Amino acid sequence: MDSVAKISSRERAQLFETAEARHTPRIAAPIIEKDFWVCWTLHRLFEVLQFHPQLIFKGGTSLSKVFNVIERFSEDVDLSLSRRDLGFATDRDPEQIGITNKERRRRLDDLTAHCQQAVLNKLLPALRKDFATVLGTSGWTVKLDAADPQTVVFSYPVSDLSGALPYIRPAIRLEMGARSDDWPAVDAELKPYAAEDFPGMFVVPTCKVRTLAAERTFWEKATLLHAEYHRPSDKPSKERLSRHYYDLYCLCRHSIGHQALKSGDLLERVVKHKSLFFAQAWANYDTAKPGTFHLVPPDARVDGLRRDYDAMQAMIFGESPKWDKIIQELKRLEGSINGSIKLTP
Repeated sequence: MDSVAKISSRERAQLFETAEARHTPRIAAPIIEKDFWVCWTLHRLFEVLQFHPQLIFKGGTSLSKVFNVIERFSEDVDLSLSRRDLGFATDRDPEQIGITNKERRRRLDDLTAHCQQAVLNKLLPALRKDFATVLGTSGWTVKLDAADPQTVVFSYPVSDLSGALPYIRPAIRLEMGARSDDWPAVDAELKPYAAEDFPGMFVVPTCKVRTLAAERTFWEKATLLHAEYHRPSDKPSKERLSRHYYDLYCLCRHSIGHQALKSGDLLERVVKHKSLFFAQAWANYDTAKPGTFHLVPPDARVDGLRRDYDAMQAMIFGESPKWDKIIQELKRLEGSINGSIKLTP
């Protein structure tokens, strides 16, 4: 991938624009460009820097780039550091049995602070030094996000594309964290969309990563929607929430979803972890189990989610199911989890 990163912006623009014309389904050139820089960044992190021995790639981008489950462009890169590698094992582990809730919160705050320091003092300078060996010292920046000191923002070199998309920001957010439970994880490969269409332009078109298993992501998404069902009306949801409903819709129609439904122990593990590391009394994680599981949003939130979903259509480059179809499928999935029906592949 470094060979493409080093060519001129005009040459890269020609590559991305030609890939747009050739790729099926059609993907806009600015998305192909950003996808390249996402993959290149992962290549530098996992294969060159080898920044962290237990670094895990997860979230929506992994569903798209590694598992090919969703046809949605996910621009942010969700990464997880091992809390044990940060020194939070045994008597510092927030998951230790027998500690008080107050002590657990103190350890979690301490863990977050250590993650922030690792990002500031290790990741940030390492990225700047490494990226400069390929990109030179101008035309790009790597900075901490002003609102989140665990997130690094890479403003990549923009090509001379003939057309721009206002909703595609020429920057990649590397969202780090250390609270996740990253089991099970698998070794996998990914490649840029441009490399699918023009492999000859890439000396090495693929990148090897360690990623969270998609079955785990299925239950992470499902329990998130369960918590959203119980969200109080005075606590507004985050922006772009509808993407999680779309992602779970795609997962439950895939063999990954059918496999996840056989893993009740994995659901229990996700619920236990969220109850300890992301505790919210209103989330009702104790009811995130067969018989009392909720996926479909309350009626009062449906219209807002529908508008949010309509606004993200430009990010879906494959089949774009109607919102009502997503809700219908999630009702079916909810029934399956609760034991009233069975999904068939």
